[in-house]
Amino acid sequence: MSLRVWIWLLSLSVLWGGSFFFAKVATAELRPLTVVFGRVALAALALNFILIAGRQSLFNRPSLWRTYFTMGLLNNVFPFSLILWGRRILRWASRRS
Repeated sequence: MSLRVWIWLLSLSVLWGGSFFFAKVATAELRPLTVVFGRVALAALALNFILIAGRQSLFNRPSLWRTYFTMGLLNNVFPFSLILWGRRILRWASRRS
């Protein structure tokens, strides 16, 4: 693999791994759904900045909003809520034993 591909792979691993690390730290003080909401809100904000910079809009076809909402729930909210909730339950169970 070329150096460029290795840099992409390293960047992806840092972003992905860092995401789970900070989620673990955040769930020590916040509820899992609060952390998930923050993640999704930050991602939406970043997406809007990218769209503004590229002079594009999500409002070209309003009929797609239900699809966007469904994809957001199935691909982000549900999985990360369950991961963080499970992590919290496991941490609680390990303290009790």
